[in-house]
Amino acid sequence: MKNKVLATLLVGVIARIELASFAGHPFDLSLFTYSSRLYYETGHFDTFFPALPILYYVQLAFYSLYVLLRDSGFTDLVFMYHSNYIVEGLFLRIPLISGAWGTYDSLMMLPLVYGFILTSRNQKRLASVSFAISGLIKLFGFVPFGLLALENLFQKRFKEFALQLATFTGLTFLTFTPYLQSGLQDFYSGFVLRFVGLSGAQTRAYNVVAALSGLRFTGTSPFAFLGIGAIAVLFILQARKSEFSLRSLLLWSIVAAVWLDIFSQSEPQWLSWLIPMSILYAHLTNRVGLASYSYFYGAISAFLSITLLQSVGYLPLGTPLVFFSAIEAIPNTVLVYAITVMMMLLTMLGYVFFRPVRFRIDVVVLISLVYLQAYFWFSLLRIVPF
Repeated sequence: MKNKVLATLLVGVIARIELASFAGHPFDLSLFTYSSRLYYETGHFDTFFPALPILYYVQLAFYSLYVLLRDSGFTDLVFMYHSNYIVEGLFLRIPLISGAWGTYDSLMMLPLVYGFILTSRNQKRLASVSFAISGLIKLFGFVPFGLLALENLFQKRFKEFALQLATFTGLTFLTFTPYLQSGLQDFYSGFVLRFVGLSGAQTRAYNVVAALSGLRFTGTSPFAFLGIGAIAVLFILQARKSEFSLRSLLLWSIVAAVWLDIFSQSEPQWLSWLIPMSILYAHLTNRVGLASYSYFYGAISAFLSITLLQSVGYLPLGTPLVFFSAIEAIPNTVLVYAITVMMMLLTMLGYVFFRPVRFRIDVVVLISLVYLQAYFWFSLLRIVPF
């Protein structure tokens, strides 16, 4: 069994490195390429970098290896319509793993998963540090961090809460140190206003609520805040009935991810957050069906994201080229995507909350029927709800 796992990991790493040399979301990679080149060619720090600073630091560290390679006389090539060179793109993507839309979610999940592992070992202080680092890469990491803080308050461990708060403050200060002199306003414009939703721009419509109703908010959806607040309350109520455990932390983190996918901006890459957490929860609770479903969920999410929201040719070629018009170039693709994803998310919650069951072909048939029904009504008949 161990040899099979290692062989699978080896094949996956080789395939990932090979794909990383030419496959990646062109818009994301153009931003990353510009920011890295700006620093190493002019010495200027990109304070407008459209993500949290830790991602930028990681990219600069890995990109430095490529700079050394170029300084030694290496000549790179461009592949098709990508804005970066082939080997250059390899160095940009290696720390991020994923070459698809939203390349850095996997980087956020590394300290996220490690935080859960530390919690299982009862090393909650280190777990708080790991969750804080995860949140400083992408904000979702602050969900388990906040739940741990609530648990400390509920148990009246005020010293632990103070240490947790001090850790968060210290890490945040260190992270933003390069911005303190002149870049905070730029960061506010480049990240907070653009990505967190305080600019008044309409919320994206990838979630099923917006896709079915046309409902938009001039900023972050209030449903997101209401849901996270409700999850915090439910977490405390469960803690009152039984002792705090890794199981409850994982459970409500999974629910938070599902809630944000259904009611918030629901970027396609957000779907990946559930995969490691659900596998961990399945291992913890002996839910073999949930673990198997997590792999199916990941594969179908990638299929839906690539065919309905981008195109098969966009990631490898750098241009939105359609290869399979029957499943790509169709009307109302966001509706088909949102409804199918919602069914997969609800199925995930079913595996999490109800008694353990094995993964069966019935689930594949159910998701396929939902996809085909949405395809028929919204793409073929072009019926829209608003």
